[in-house]
Amino acid sequence: MSKLSNNLQRNETVIMEGKVHWATLIAPVILTFITCGFMIIWLIPRLIHMLTTELSLSNKRLVGKYGLINTKQMDSPLNKINSVTVESGLIGKIFGYATITVNTASTVYVFKNIANGDAFRYSILEEMEKYEEARIKDQASAIAGAINSNK
Repeated sequence: MSKLSNNLQRNETVIMEGKVHWATLIAPVILTFITCGFMIIWLIPRLIHMLTTELSLSNKRLVGKYGLINTKQMDSPLNKINSVTVESGLIGKIFGYATITVNTASTVYVFKNIANGDAFRYSILEEMEKYEEARIKDQASAIAGAINSNK
């Protein structure tokens, strides 16, 4: 019942009511599905990338994995890492993510869109330095022990 039907004057009757036809929703609904379809097609690979990429640093090694079907994994002792580079574009700088490239003795690993890329790189380099210092101390202790046992 329309607003006019509720407010009729004396001797006034409603002859016909006009309503917006449901077909006017077809174009917006189709455009919405198409747009959502494109958005979903665009979003799914990025979501898979986000859920399947892992990068972990310990005091002895760097472990990483990325990919769902075509996966690439790394497990590298810190002394086998040759270099770590960080790249980020304008959007990456604004939101705080970067691409980290790790060059090992045998392979190059590229981890895209890692949060706090510069801090992660700094942590890797710091742990590499600590690892090397500990290795040198262990070697020095072993040599000193060998020398003392020969006396």
